[in-house]
Amino acid sequence: MKTLILVALAGVAVLAACSPPPDADEAPVRAARIEQVQPAQSAAVRDFVGRVEARLTVDLSFQVGGRLADFPVSEGAQIDQGAPVAALESQDFERALREARVQLQQAEQNLDRQRTLHQRGIASDAALEDAQTAYDLRAVALDNARQNRQYAAIAAPFDGLVSRRLVDNFTTVAPGQPVVRLQDVGELRVAIQVPESVLALVDDTEPVEMTARFPFLPDQSFPLEFRELEAEPDQASQTYTALFALPSDIPANILPGMTSNVRIVIEPGALSENPGVRVPVTALAAAPEGGFQVWVFNPAEGQVSARRVAVGPVTGETVLVEDGLEAGEQIVTAGVTALHEGMSVRPLQRAVRTGSASGLF
Repeated sequence: MKTLILVALAGVAVLAACSPPPDADEAPVRAARIEQVQPAQSAAVRDFVGRVEARLTVDLSFQVGGRLADFPVSEGAQIDQGAPVAALESQDFERALREARVQLQQAEQNLDRQRTLHQRGIASDAALEDAQTAYDLRAVALDNARQNRQYAAIAAPFDGLVSRRLVDNFTTVAPGQPVVRLQDVGELRVAIQVPESVLALVDDTEPVEMTARFPFLPDQSFPLEFRELEAEPDQASQTYTALFALPSDIPANILPGMTSNVRIVIEPGALSENPGVRVPVTALAAAPEGGFQVWVFNPAEGQVSARRVAVGPVTGETVLVEDGLEAGEQIVTAGVTALHEGMSVRPLQRAVRTGSASGLF
C-alpha cells in the first residue's frame, strides 16, 4: 500500500513538473507546512508481539498400559516435584510380580539341584548351564515385573503447573499415551518472532535494552533477559524465535499463553554509522529525471528549492532518507505538488521536528 502511495505521488508530481510555473509577480506567497529535519532515530526501537511460554512443557504418559484408577490432579493446580499425578489399576502388575517371584524361586531350586547332581557326576555340564540360564532369565523377568509396577504410577518430575488433563479418570490408556500436560513455570519466558533483516544487523556486543509490557499493566514495563534463539527460521515467515526470561516479581498472575508487547532498544550506531533522517511520506515528490526529491525551505529568502534524495524503507507514515538531507534543514511536508523552483512560501505554523518515528528497518 505504501509503495502505491509513493508511485501515485510520483505520477502527480511529474505532471505538475511539466506545467510552467506561474508568473512570480502574480503568484501570492503560499502558506506551507514546514518541518525541521532531525536524525532518523536517537536509538533504534522495535516493538514485537510476544507470547508467554513456560520454561518447560511436558506431556506425561505411562510406560505401560492399563486402566486409570487414580487421577488426583486438577487443571490449573500447582504441584510439587514428586507429587502423585496419576496411577493405573495395580492388580495385574501385582499378579505379574508374584508370578515372577515364584518362577524365580523354582528356577533357583532347579539350579541348586543341578549343581548337586553335577558335583556327584550325574548331571552333565550342559544341564547345569541350562539351569543357570533359566535362573538368569527368571531374575530378569522379576526385575521387569517390579519395574512395570513402578511404571503404573506417575509422579511430577518437577515443580509445575497442571495446564491440561488430556484424558479422564478410569480411561484405559496405552503405553506412551499422554494423560496430563505439566508446565515448569518457575521461570516464565516471552517468545517473539524476529525478522532476518534485524538479526543480520545486531550481534551480542551491541548494547540492547529489552522490556515487556502487558495490557492489564499499562503503566509498567519489566526488564527481560535473553535466553535462547532458535537457529532455524520459520519456513513460511522466515523469522527466528527468540526467547526472553521475565522477572519473577511481576505483580500479576502471568500464565503461559498470555500476550505482551516486547520493546527492543538498540543504542545509536548499532545499526549504521549514518542512520540518515526520516521525513513524512508527504514530503516526497517525484524528480523530473526520475527518483524522488524534497522541497527545502530557505528561511532567509523565504523560498523553496528542489533537492534529489535517496530514500529507504517506509515505516508507518515516514520514509527513511539515506542521502540528500541533513538534520536541521527545513522542508515542506504538505502540498509539494504545487511548488516550483524559487517559489516564495511562508511557514503555516512554527517549524516542528520530524524524524521521531522508530523502527529498525
